[in-house]
Amino acid sequence: MGLFSKKPFIGLDMGHYSIKAVQAERHSNGWRLTRLMEVPTPKDAIKDGVVVDVHAVSYAIKDLIAENKLQIGGVHLGVAGGSVMVRNVRIPKMSEATLRKSIKFEASRYVPTTAEESFIEFEIAGHSEDNQMDVIVVAAPKELVSSRIQVIEALSLEVESVDIEVFAGYRSLIEADPSQDWVSSTFCLVDIGSISSKLSVIQQGAFVMTRSIPGGGSVLTEALKNYFKLSDADAESGKAQLDVSVLTDSTAPIENPPLRVIQPHLDDLIREVRRSLNYHQSQLAEPNSANQVSYVLLTGGGARMPGLARYVEHKLGIKTLTAGVFNNPRFTHSTARSDGGSEMSVAVGLAMRSYSKAA
Repeated sequence: MGLFSKKPFIGLDMGHYSIKAVQAERHSNGWRLTRLMEVPTPKDAIKDGVVVDVHAVSYAIKDLIAENKLQIGGVHLGVAGGSVMVRNVRIPKMSEATLRKSIKFEASRYVPTTAEESFIEFEIAGHSEDNQMDVIVVAAPKELVSSRIQVIEALSLEVESVDIEVFAGYRSLIEADPSQDWVSSTFCLVDIGSISSKLSVIQQGAFVMTRSIPGGGSVLTEALKNYFKLSDADAESGKAQLDVSVLTDSTAPIENPPLRVIQPHLDDLIREVRRSLNYHQSQLAEPNSANQVSYVLLTGGGARMPGLARYVEHKLGIKTLTAGVFNNPRFTHSTARSDGGSEMSVAVGLAMRSYSKAA
């Protein structure tokens, strides 16, 4: 549908810290990112993924559209948060039509609220030899989804699709990068947001675990702000200048008070990642299985902190990399940015929804 639309669609990532919008065009060798836009999210307008101030958020997006003189055919939205569930379940083999009739019953055992209060979807991932099948079940609270749709309706625009943010990030970082042998490996994708982070373990191309973990970039900013009595802007600027890889050197004392202030909060986040990986490991039938996590990919706005990947690798003992859409030569853009674009991965993945699933 997006291929023939007179007005291009945008991928819109509504985060707690900022709202990001992307327009993309498909070409023979990959993707051309024609617009990359970002505006601060109005303070306290989004809580736990729910837009609690629809007017403020829609007004911010309206300004973004006007400032960039955008022509928009529709919007691809993303949802995320601790109440959004993605789960891989094994159930008796049945037809897709039969599963659709019984999906609320199947999902009711896993959703954090109730099936009646959630939008529920599924995808059959595969069949096993014991008359069972693997199904990816997705559920999101209706309140969360509806609040975001209301923002778009307030702008007199149409919602083309609503996607799970971790799927959008996977689409732009993993599916769009055939140079890596992702399908035969098991890895952990950690999207470090402002308030919380999203962790997914992906095993041979399938999501086997997804959860929201506490801690994100704003926790570090607040720690610096409160300790040194800084403004929000100065705390954010100071954080961007810190290189946390210095903390990996245990042979010399670290005479850097800002690093010492944020280190406990970084360690809290890494501790949650470790707990999740340990849980995944405990579910494996064979301790030495090839399905153990072999590396960690960091993405999201919080992943831009200098030296973070090295520090996480030092703490976890697992190879850790920072992943961004600009690191993939299949994505071209006209901006002068030299960073990896890790904070744009969700918005780019949403924009890609306008085209076929093939990357």
